[in-house]
Amino acid sequence: MSHRVLIIGSGGREHAICWKLSQSPKVSKIYALPGSHGIQQVAKCQNLEAQTLDPKDFEAIAKWSKENQINLVVVGPEDPLALGLGDVLQKEGIACFGPGKQGAQIEADKKWAKDFMLRHGIPTARYESFTDTEKAKTFIKSAPYPALVVKAAGLAAGKGVVVAANVEEACQAVDEILGQLKYGQAGATLVVEELLEGEEVSVLAFTDGKSVRAMLPAQDHKRLGNGDSGPNTGGMGAYCPCPLISQPALELVQKAVLERAVQGLIKERITYQGVLYAGLMLTRDGPRVLEFNCRFGDPETQVILPLLESDLFEVMQACCSGQLDKIALQWRQGVSAVGVILASAGYPETSTKGCLITGLPAENSPTQLVFHSGLAVNQKKEALTNGGRVLIAIALDVSLKEAAAKATKLAGSITFSGSGAQYRTDIAQKAFKIAASPGLSYKDSGVDIDAGDALVQRIKPLSRGTQRPGVLGGLGGFGGLFRLKELNYKEPVIAEATQGVGAKIHLALEHELYENVGYDLFALAANDLLELGAEPVAFLDYIACGKLHVPLAAQLVKGMADGCRDARCALVGGETAEMPSLYAPGQHDMAGYCVGIVEQSRLLPRFDLYQPGDLLVGLPSSGLHCAGFNEILTQLAAAKVNLKQCSPVDGGEDGLSLAHVLATPTRLYVQQLLPHLQRGEEIKSVVHVTHGLLNDVRRLLPEGFETTLDFGAVPVPKIFGWLAGKLKLSAQSLLERHNCGIGMVLILPQSSQLWRTSLPGAKVLGVLQRKTKDSASPVVQVRNFVEQLQKVASPFGGLGERELPEELKELPNHLDLKAPREDSFENAAGRRLTRVPSHYKDPILILGTDGVGTKLKIAQQTNRNSSVGTDLVAMCVNDILCNGAEPLSFSSYYACGQWQEELAKEVHSGVLEGARQANSSFIASHSAALPLLYGPQVYDLAGFALGIAERSGILPLLEEVQPGDVLIGLPSSGVHSNGFSLVHAVLKRVGLGLQDKAPFSEKTLGEELLVPTKIYVQALSTLLSRGNHGIKALAHITGGGLSENIPRVLRKDLAVRLDANLFQLPPVFAWLASAGNISSTELQRTYNCGLGMILVVAPTEVESVLKELRYPQRAAVVGEVLARKDPKKPQVVVQNFEASLTRTQKILSVPRKRVAVLISGTGSNLQALIDATRDSAQGIHAEIVLVISNKPGVLGLERATKAGVPSLVISHKDFASREVYDAELSRNLKAARVDLICLAGFMRVLSAPFVREWRGRLVNIHPSLLPKYPGLHVQRQALEAGEKESGCTVHFVDEGVDTGAILVQAAVPILPGDDEDSLTQRIHKAEHWAFPRALGLLASGAARLAPEGSQ
Repeated sequence: MSHRVLIIGSGGREHAICWKLSQSPKVSKIYALPGSHGIQQVAKCQNLEAQTLDPKDFEAIAKWSKENQINLVVVGPEDPLALGLGDVLQKEGIACFGPGKQGAQIEADKKWAKDFMLRHGIPTARYESFTDTEKAKTFIKSAPYPALVVKAAGLAAGKGVVVAANVEEACQAVDEILGQLKYGQAGATLVVEELLEGEEVSVLAFTDGKSVRAMLPAQDHKRLGNGDSGPNTGGMGAYCPCPLISQPALELVQKAVLERAVQGLIKERITYQGVLYAGLMLTRDGPRVLEFNCRFGDPETQVILPLLESDLFEVMQACCSGQLDKIALQWRQGVSAVGVILASAGYPETSTKGCLITGLPAENSPTQLVFHSGLAVNQKKEALTNGGRVLIAIALDVSLKEAAAKATKLAGSITFSGSGAQYRTDIAQKAFKIAASPGLSYKDSGVDIDAGDALVQRIKPLSRGTQRPGVLGGLGGFGGLFRLKELNYKEPVIAEATQGVGAKIHLALEHELYENVGYDLFALAANDLLELGAEPVAFLDYIACGKLHVPLAAQLVKGMADGCRDARCALVGGETAEMPSLYAPGQHDMAGYCVGIVEQSRLLPRFDLYQPGDLLVGLPSSGLHCAGFNEILTQLAAAKVNLKQCSPVDGGEDGLSLAHVLATPTRLYVQQLLPHLQRGEEIKSVVHVTHGLLNDVRRLLPEGFETTLDFGAVPVPKIFGWLAGKLKLSAQSLLERHNCGIGMVLILPQSSQLWRTSLPGAKVLGVLQRKTKDSASPVVQVRNFVEQLQKVASPFGGLGERELPEELKELPNHLDLKAPREDSFENAAGRRLTRVPSHYKDPILILGTDGVGTKLKIAQQTNRNSSVGTDLVAMCVNDILCNGAEPLSFSSYYACGQWQEELAKEVHSGVLEGARQANSSFIASHSAALPLLYGPQVYDLAGFALGIAERSGILPLLEEVQPGDVLIGLPSSGVHSNGFSLVHAVLKRVGLGLQDKAPFSEKTLGEELLVPTKIYVQALSTLLSRGNHGIKALAHITGGGLSENIPRVLRKDLAVRLDANLFQLPPVFAWLASAGNISSTELQRTYNCGLGMILVVAPTEVESVLKELRYPQRAAVVGEVLARKDPKKPQVVVQNFEASLTRTQKILSVPRKRVAVLISGTGSNLQALIDATRDSAQGIHAEIVLVISNKPGVLGLERATKAGVPSLVISHKDFASREVYDAELSRNLKAARVDLICLAGFMRVLSAPFVREWRGRLVNIHPSLLPKYPGLHVQRQALEAGEKESGCTVHFVDEGVDTGAILVQAAVPILPGDDEDSLTQRIHKAEHWAFPRALGLLASGAARLAPEGSQ
């Protein structure tokens, strides 16, 4: 049977309906009233001209339909339905796809619709309706929920809704919609709704008034610009299906929304057939209805219908005949449709008509469609713009991402003459992270926090087994603690040693000799301390790897613990760094740090006691120890030596392999030597042979001495002979690079018998001699070594001439930072030590270690290597601060693949800068080139910080932390140095490079990501030095983020609640979350989220702490301590985090505000604004683009030039009047496209026309707490009046003197003895906090000036 259909409408929606109906074999003819050029081109379609039939004459439409045997009328727009076209048609017996006037109320009357939802239990936002502007605004200001959605109750072409950012904006919307009737009588009644948070989704459904069938979900894009920026429109694009709504949520919508609505209509005896459109918000509490519509959505229809496989005519007919339950809706599977609207210039406020359109495809295809919304043709048949929304470009593809790309490309290929087309390039972007990109986690990037936690638990017993008197606490805290008082030293001096095992770890890993190399690490560091006469008391380790394997790492630590037990030294902590982008799976490196104590009077070396004839006594090594393994293993591999074969030398008789012999652990000399060193018996000097025998013996010899080493009675171990024979090494090379069987060399008096009686295996190697002034001979000569070596080398081919390269490296001495602390000094050999500051009565040493993680990869790829050294110091000293420490010293470890001295110096310069900021003496850097472990341009860093605290000042005070305590946050400078493996994964996903501009700032990604970790020493040291500082705990937010670091200072019966509205979320985290689809939970578990350090403070001490930290450090109260009632619940809860994340992401989607600063003098506030806007972590979405001074030659102009900000001098003396001068100012401001103006010491009164022109965009900072003391000489007035406090105010500028609305105030106490200068200086610091804060509020839209005349 052949059917004839009439379509009411002329837009893109109606074009799509005609296109779909034309595919039905049951439809023979389609008429469109009034139709469009696009519809006219569709098969079976014919436009009806207005002169033939008036679209507003419903009786005529019914009559014409009967006369022309129309079987079905489909009404596209909402207006005819709201006005009763459906009722007229039904009365005449003509089937109408669309409800009558009563049913259309569900869209046409927002108040009726909200009441309907309330009556029938349909989930929606809370609301109230108003016809009085003042009552509406009063409600908005006092509502128990954010009443920020303001709607015209009537029809406003999809534009009568304002989602306000704040109360002021909502009240402004009330004035416009209800007060000024911006949308006519549609706004005579107003609905004010609760602001819901989440994603918006459209679920359209077919209904016959009894049953209801949902279509595929779609998502519309209402805002004009990318990132949902700009004004509301009728819709700038859509896609379908929308994956943001889950299947369970869709089922809930079917039952709780669609079916309840249909049942409600039945109960209220309202006949309804056609489309029921539910606009939904997907909230945390489930889907909520924002609005109902009574017709197909535009532009959703254009992307939904191409996916419908069922015959649309049959579906519509079933809706009109009450037989929808007999129709099975069929949809295309595995296909997505994306539509991009092209709008004319000026839309949505105006439309540009008559612009020539070029690039239109000749015809639609199965995968590419164009539907016309506002397009006309001229007499030449050329396409012209004829409305606001002109057309929609649609692409279909199995991949949503591809469909979006193709639709955007199609839109870009169509051009409008004149001012061009407006279209978005981000349609469907919100779905990509769901549809195509599963959310990234730290574990996905190759870092397993849980594995790290498991390792800590596994090695805790090992640590406990090394405990000795003096150790406080255990593993798992921020630092390792050691009490000096228990050691009974009278004048203790602190000695430190940092070591690595070089490429020997490569051998250990290949042959599973993990414990051996762990023992090596400790032995090397402890033996180094013996050079200073020191007793090793505490040890830290650093383990880096590509993938953490807990059993392997535990065995490495077991070896260290064994060494600690043998030396009676405590293993007090360590760091394990999993770095998949820096180390290959299975690859590891290690560094160790040992602290020792020596009595001042027993400090070595004693060069002053040297006498000619003193003995050089060698103690035997256990083998190669750890020197030179990189070259040895490389050469053995080249010679195809199988290290698994039975050793031909020492140990072979016991069945040991070559690998076992080569991996024999370093001999530990502590038990052998320490008792003699502590008694001060005879030993004048000690040297640990790690750099080669000759090199290290040279370190024993001060100027004026020489010696000859005689191996006549000193046999060389066979392993050295085997090496020399196999690799054809020269004897000199072994002497320069290896210990040659001597692990330690002592200087003893000539008469000493100690080496005979108490040092088993000791051999006299030589005697000290005075060096003649004119002697050119080496200070160390060797006899009989070649002969001894030849004996053990001849069975393996004898000696050769091959030299070995140097592995251990030393940076030039001139790079070292002069010790900033008076308690740091150098011994006779130039090694740095530290005296315990005399004012400490019961000193506790606090040790911390950390690395920089894969942030190093960013530095290496961008060739910007200095800042990571500062990161290294920050990560370590911030940790020991958490135990209340005053930092004393810092040591570092640097290992690389290829030694590049300039690169090493660059990295080292950052370490020195960090040590300066931390007020720490730099002790030493252990540096090594290890090509077996690292690529040519790759390096790793480890750091070790030592601090000290009075025992009574140790933190955290776990037993004192109580519910009600306050959390104060110190802001981070950005990502700091954790979570970079996840950063790399995000960069890879989005295809961005480090040289690309950061999506969240004006800098490159490389520059942003390399911002150094903030060092909090200067911020906190003054506070912590006071006995009554009020701080109960400090938590450094490092690896593990907020979720895992704050619990480190809490008992299990406590939790904390943070409020994300109280601290700034740096935009980098909002971008990472969006780009990587990282969940809020994962973000909080990985990153600092803007809080670098958390202070737990008693409520009574909050103000005193903030007095120190608020202005200089931007500290703020961020949360509180709670009782933890359920032990299964997390200890850290962050309220409003999603809202903060969404808010920051929205801010990033709009252009940065362009700011001009007007000055007359030094411009200190100008500098504060420049610094703050260039610090992306502060989240000030603005940039300083122009500085104008009315005076030449002032310091503020120099500041602008130094910062690269354009500046102008516009002298008021050159203009006849204030108004003329201000007009010139305004002209230059407009030329620079300035959005906001900040007056920073601009000593001119601005004219009324200027102030009115820039109203709401012009702010000033005034040095008093307005309204007190406007005008000049305000501090003098405050002091004379006996005020207790003063401060500063940032305010909008109006035509009065300092009478504008206040944005931000900062109070400063007036102290006894203050004069104008001292008070002014303190207020300047408050100004540097307040002005950037105010600019941030203004630039983000969080604060704005109310409309003129409003309250």
